[in-house]
Amino acid sequence: MNATELTEVELQNLKESLLFQKGTILNKTHEFKEEQSSMAAVADEAEAASQDISNNISIHLHERDRTALYAIERALGKIADGTYGQCEACSELISARRLQARPFTALCIDCMEEQESHSSIFQ
Repeated sequence: MNATELTEVELQNLKESLLFQKGTILNKTHEFKEEQSSMAAVADEAEAASQDISNNISIHLHERDRTALYAIERALGKIADGTYGQCEACSELISARRLQARPFTALCIDCMEEQESHSSIFQ
């Protein structure tokens, strides 16, 4: 698996990345709320349909951001309590490379692949 403990500098960089991502999501949430409150009524049926599709996409993206925000908050909590980088399924260390690619991941690659294979069976 090639998992190693993170250096203090790597951990600090990952924490800064998480905080940056959190700030970005919170700013997008503010923009989303402003967009929703400023929705104007449209007279044209085609324009209304287009606006409805755009609104549905915005809602989907907002929900995805909320899910990511929850994972970021959990990762920041793990940094605070010293358990960051530990797989929630098998308790092994998650590789530093995986954490750098996805700082708020909760599972090592092996456990993530296993989870995905189980979920694809039911779809």
